[in-house]
Amino acid sequence: MKNLIQTLSVLLILLLATSTIQAQEADTPLLVVSFQKVKMSDMSKAEELFENNFAPILNAMVDEGFLLSWGRFVHAWGDEWNLNNWYTAKDMKSFSAFWDEYIKRIGAENEAWEMLREMIQEHKDNIYVITSQYPMPPTE
Repeated sequence: MKNLIQTLSVLLILLLATSTIQAQEADTPLLVVSFQKVKMSDMSKAEELFENNFAPILNAMVDEGFLLSWGRFVHAWGDEWNLNNWYTAKDMKSFSAFWDEYIKRIGAENEAWEMLREMIQEHKDNIYVITSQYPMPPTE
């Protein structure tokens, strides 16, 4: 009986924690960070491809309200993730709508996209809930 009560207590705590996290994700802005590993010899070409082909699309999508902001950062010192982008969105639903539209605008047969993808050796994404920020982004 004691084990059953402990197990149910742990399940309840996990359920409450999950509910709290989901509520935060629904109501809180997101920071999405996309990390890429690119050979150092390919970095200048990768940056040029990105700046000329994808930055204008992202700028337009901020202007249209799909994103709150976006940015790119490259390796200065540290680990091997050297070509990276960040995106801020109102919430997960907004980010999903942005991403769907972004992929449509890039297009399936985009030569620059294919060239950039060939340079990327490894990729990972992280999605963070923003819990503190000054100033806070607009809510509308």
